[in-house]
Amino acid sequence: MSSSKIKAASNASIAEAARLLADGQLVGVPTETVYGLAADATNPVAVHKIFQAKGRPANNPLIIHVDSPESARRWVHVDHPRWLADQWQRAAAFWPGPLTVVVPRSADVVDEVTAGAPTVAVRVPSHPVMRSLLAACEFPIAAPSANPSNYVSPTCAEHVRQGLGDKVAMILDGGECECGLESTIIRLQRDGVELLRPGGISVEQLQDAFGSVKLAQRAGKDDTVESKVGNDAPERSGPLEAMPAPGMLAKHYSPAKPLRVVAAWQAEEVDPSRVARIVFAPLPDCEAARFGWYRSLSRTGDLNEVAQHLFTAIRQADATECSLIVIDQCDRSGIGRAIMDHIDRASA
Repeated sequence: MSSSKIKAASNASIAEAARLLADGQLVGVPTETVYGLAADATNPVAVHKIFQAKGRPANNPLIIHVDSPESARRWVHVDHPRWLADQWQRAAAFWPGPLTVVVPRSADVVDEVTAGAPTVAVRVPSHPVMRSLLAACEFPIAAPSANPSNYVSPTCAEHVRQGLGDKVAMILDGGECECGLESTIIRLQRDGVELLRPGGISVEQLQDAFGSVKLAQRAGKDDTVESKVGNDAPERSGPLEAMPAPGMLAKHYSPAKPLRVVAAWQAEEVDPSRVARIVFAPLPDCEAARFGWYRSLSRTGDLNEVAQHLFTAIRQADATECSLIVIDQCDRSGIGRAIMDHIDRASA
């Protein structure tokens, strides 16, 4: 698989990516959260390629990315009732940034993006390369994480090449992702918001903006059964019901090796020399030396640094000869809620 598909971000490579997307092809793109597998969100055939490339369940909707809250209005219905218009304005204050909002869709949104649901997930990203690409396109961009479905999300161009390099026409290299975790997803409600997926915007930030934040139930394992799309998909008596938003499966972001939080690990179960140990702040050298592989995500335990480097460390641990990955845990507040939500799903 050639690395020549990776192109450093420049005016020329961004223009090339826009031409490829307009031609119905897939492109790996950087965002501030994770790298996305991009397609023209108005082209049903191109959107279908996303599901095929990832092996993504057909009932798992996609996020559409737009360049501004104003341009988002073509794809949503948020002017009425009055409470929805007010809540939309509160949400738009987080843009550009790692917040995705689920609202009623317009007739212009193709069913392939929403899995046929009456709502659409929309976001205005802040990564300068993605913003330049959106400005060069005459359409919104559908872009779930650029990895095989349920595997660890990519946070650099090389991760995309490793996982989907043979499925994309090009990978735009915009450097390492700043956030390192997916966007927060909310659904607007009359009396607040429903948190569908924790991410780069914290519950505390949402409470400051909206007041009430209700926590949604994630989907169960049964919802992952139908993972194929197309002619070889297993037959069912009826279509799967669309999920409210992406990123709600109980098992997600998972390495091939088993992953366990440190509180659930006993040293006598697996010898430390067979353990890939991921910590949030450095261990003493004598303790770190016990493990077959070791990485600290932050010199100080800064959870924003932990979030940025989490997926890369899990991928690196998965590539070792160790038989188990053991990872630290933290309080579920601020960005810690999103970190632990991702670890929970990775270890499911």
